[in-house]
Amino acid sequence: MKKAFKIYLIAWAIMFVLFNVVVIALPKETTVAGVTVTKLGGLSWITLIVFELCFVGHLVCTWFALKRNKLSGMFYRLPLIRLSYACVIVTLVLGCLAMAIPGLPSWIPLVLTLAVMAIYVFAILKAAAAAEIVEEIDEKVKAKTAFIKTLTVDANTLCSRAKSEPVKTACKKVFEAVRYSDPMSADALSDVESRIRTEFDSFTDAVISDNADAAAASADELLTLIQERSSRCRMEK
Repeated sequence: MKKAFKIYLIAWAIMFVLFNVVVIALPKETTVAGVTVTKLGGLSWITLIVFELCFVGHLVCTWFALKRNKLSGMFYRLPLIRLSYACVIVTLVLGCLAMAIPGLPSWIPLVLTLAVMAIYVFAILKAAAAAEIVEEIDEKVKAKTAFIKTLTVDANTLCSRAKSEPVKTACKKVFEAVRYSDPMSADALSDVESRIRTEFDSFTDAVISDNADAAAASADELLTLIQERSSRCRMEK
């Protein structure tokens, strides 16, 4: 988030400075192709202040929208970065056009820039809310898949610790069964998952001690429990 916001801040600062250079540095009247153009052609000072505040508002809203430390949160907020760039550019263009068009009523750019700001704030809130919902779903999915993911890693690690061929074969069977199990857990599966974990601990002891008979018996029990869990998973859906 910090790197992305720093890049955005640089771009924002360039456009903000450019806008103010046009306002301050250019002469009050400029003759282009025989036509005299007033610097603040379509901008009153009140409208100009509103433009400045809109620039600052874009920056503040973007900072709050992108205030995420997790990589996943940043990923879901990438559309907000593009939206922020677009709105700042539109604000800059509107301000420059308002100054370039002589005799333009000052209320027109005022209404347009406030409309852009309102649309931007609404879009930011909508996109941020959507990102929050997706992140919450991700967290729930991670929690519900933690059991099988952890068990898969443990089973794979156990395969590398097996010594004799019969024990290696038992480890492979358990690993394949766990690997292809339904990853989603539920409250109704807590009992069987508790028994699987207890049996897996016994299986781990048998593998480490290279007890082929105990490993084979424990592996068969694990396969039965994993099958029971799979059946319950299908019933829950």
